[in-house]
Amino acid sequence: MASLARLGDPPGMAGQRRLRTSTRNMLDGIVTAIVHGPVNAEVGLLVNDCIVIDALVTNSCIAALDLRPGGRAVALINASFITLLADTPGLRLSARNLIGGTVVEVTDSAVESEVVIDIGGGRELAAIVTGHSRRELDLVPGAQTLACFKASHIILAAED
Repeated sequence: MASLARLGDPPGMAGQRRLRTSTRNMLDGIVTAIVHGPVNAEVGLLVNDCIVIDALVTNSCIAALDLRPGGRAVALINASFITLLADTPGLRLSARNLIGGTVVEVTDSAVESEVVIDIGGGRELAAIVTGHSRRELDLVPGAQTLACFKASHIILAAED
């Protein structure tokens, strides 16, 4: 029996599509928990030995992706959605994800800079910041920083 190609599959490529994306940050991991609300669900994703990031997606997406605790997923986080900040005692944020790391690479341009931080376990996050902010925070290789991003700024993907 022949299988049906998914909508948009090129001829002869049914079921063989691989995802390519412009998103700089792709962290695969294991779903640790799903907490359903009336419309959205909060999904915990273990991306290394000790970091769980929280994503907020619709309940219909949970069903469409067949996400469940113990299953695998990939978090896609646009570099421009990540804010870098200094460790400030007492600082309170509305963003759910706050991850510490070490700057490993900086690429400067006339207006902005890409800053890559090592968050441990062989994982990195890239952030885009203004050149002014990079200098103000002294973001140079070896510097410690915090990466902050909202749970609603994460796109979750799952492989078939």
